[in-house]
Amino acid sequence: MKFKNILFLFLILFGFKQSNASSKNMLDSLKRELRKTVLDTNRVNILIAIGKHLFNLEDGGQSVNYFNRSLQLSETIDYKKGIYTSNNMLGNYYANQDENNKAMAYYSKALIASKELKDERKYVGVLSNIGNIYVSRAQYTNALENYTQALKIREKIKDTIGIATSKANIATIYYYQKKYDVAIKHYLSALENKKDENTYFYSHLYYNLALVYEDIKDYTNALKYFNLSLKISKYIDDELGVAVANNGIARVYISQQKYNEALDIELKALDLFSKLNDKKRISETYGSLGVIYDSLKQYSKAEECFKKQLSISEIINYKIALSASYLMLSNHYKINNKYKEAYDFFYLHKNMEDSIKIETNAKSLLEIQTEYETNNKIKEIELLKAEKNLQVLESKRNKQFTFSMFILATIVVLFIFILYNRKQTKNKILLQNKYLTLERNALAAQMNPHFIFNSLGSIGGFISENKKEKALEYLGVFSKLIRHNLEQSRQQLTTVTDEVKMLQSYLYLEQLRYNNKFDFKVIVAKNMEDSAAIPPMFIQPFVENAILHGILPKNEQGNITIKFYIVDDTNIVCEVQDDGIGIAESLKRKTKFSPKHNSLALTITEERVQTLNLMYKEKIHISTHDLLNENNSVTGTLVKLVFPLNYI
Repeated sequence: MKFKNILFLFLILFGFKQSNASSKNMLDSLKRELRKTVLDTNRVNILIAIGKHLFNLEDGGQSVNYFNRSLQLSETIDYKKGIYTSNNMLGNYYANQDENNKAMAYYSKALIASKELKDERKYVGVLSNIGNIYVSRAQYTNALENYTQALKIREKIKDTIGIATSKANIATIYYYQKKYDVAIKHYLSALENKKDENTYFYSHLYYNLALVYEDIKDYTNALKYFNLSLKISKYIDDELGVAVANNGIARVYISQQKYNEALDIELKALDLFSKLNDKKRISETYGSLGVIYDSLKQYSKAEECFKKQLSISEIINYKIALSASYLMLSNHYKINNKYKEAYDFFYLHKNMEDSIKIETNAKSLLEIQTEYETNNKIKEIELLKAEKNLQVLESKRNKQFTFSMFILATIVVLFIFILYNRKQTKNKILLQNKYLTLERNALAAQMNPHFIFNSLGSIGGFISENKKEKALEYLGVFSKLIRHNLEQSRQQLTTVTDEVKMLQSYLYLEQLRYNNKFDFKVIVAKNMEDSAAIPPMFIQPFVENAILHGILPKNEQGNITIKFYIVDDTNIVCEVQDDGIGIAESLKRKTKFSPKHNSLALTITEERVQTLNLMYKEKIHISTHDLLNENNSVTGTLVKLVFPLNYI
């Protein structure tokens, strides 16, 4: 199984890239300068410059803030150049986030501003960026029109590097359409009249050309251009470019069955991707390494690589790599005559493949709709031409027939839409009702009579022992915890901050209740935003389970650690870790002493997960496993809960 990094589309990436060290130094200088400026065009330019440097440092959240500020100020003082640049950079940001509708909206405003400025270079740049959006939507005809129009303007104004950029973008369209000969012709044409070859542009251009040759199995030329891309990337200190080029060279060596050469280069790529914390490419590279190790009959190393790929892909929800990982593991176990494992992973691969196809088909709907509208326009033109040669009476009849069919089709479509809408509304109401019911059940399970009874018993014990201050402290925290849970039970989301406060109160009560049997820590990562939110009262059942079944049965003091952090700006992860007796030992004791007991809170939580996953596209994932030391002895249990990143 091979992974290919996507072709570079030019202009969005090309233009203001520089080294991270240089960018950070300039950024500090610009921020100092910003404090001295007033609300004028100079302040706009500084805001834009800061945004560009943050964009270069891949700090998108901060960069978009500065671009919005520069746009607002530009509109206030009617600064056309600032309006153009701010809109164009916001378009670049959202294009990189795959939010194409937002990107197109900002690019459209930038296009209008460039016309008002009468600046053809700016106009043609936005035109090409809009072409890139069409490419991401697979609307290749529209993209080709934009790139061709951009090329004509650049040829007119004799923009040498712009001409090369347009030719490269046109070549990319032909590559996607598998017109390889035409793609190669345009890429080679873009390489003519080079002024400064040692730039990101030519590094990307060589890389794209290598991909075309790789697809047509011309490995000699593929290696030639991958190495040229690698050479430039090293010269300009582009670590990502170096890693990606190495990745391409390794793929060619794998295709040529030169596995030892591929291994050395792929390990270099892995080191760079790890340094850059590029999780997707790390996952892909582990997959390639697994294939290499299998080919070298180093099966234990191959299995280790496949499992690392699987683990990373699961964490970042990278479905393409997950599907590939399942298939690679299936092939690996088949080679090793482990047919049950091979079958299990092949089954997972097919399920994931089906899931990806469903998502791909959804993305293709827009392309199908565009093709449908285009075909309708062509048919209408042909019909008009034919009608000119018909008699007046026949023309009227045709129009009446067409109109009648249109009315009939409209009625049918409206009828189907009404039925479908009613069904969807009914299903949504049922799901919402079930969700609210489960929310109430979860509240009852988490603040159940047993907990209240035990807590009141603890209070009574403090009073009987004449520990009135301790009893009052316990009662105060206990009442706040009950009030908090009652308030949160009416909400679908609560902030991580509020959830942490609730958990700290709950753990403090349990610590008092069980005579400091355990210590606890609740850690929130620095990248956690104040408004980040999760479903309320979701973590407590797992913490309760850790105390009752992990910590209390052990003889010595226990520890519980809860961590919250954000992964890839898409998921909130909560880890509940204890150093208790472990899952297997807990189940063994449960079977022996209370075989019929089931955790109602955990059961309801599972039902909540199922319901929420049905209601929303983004899914909640829960995994539990024992922690082992070097001697494979159990040292505790780790529960990992992954929530889609929401905000209140």
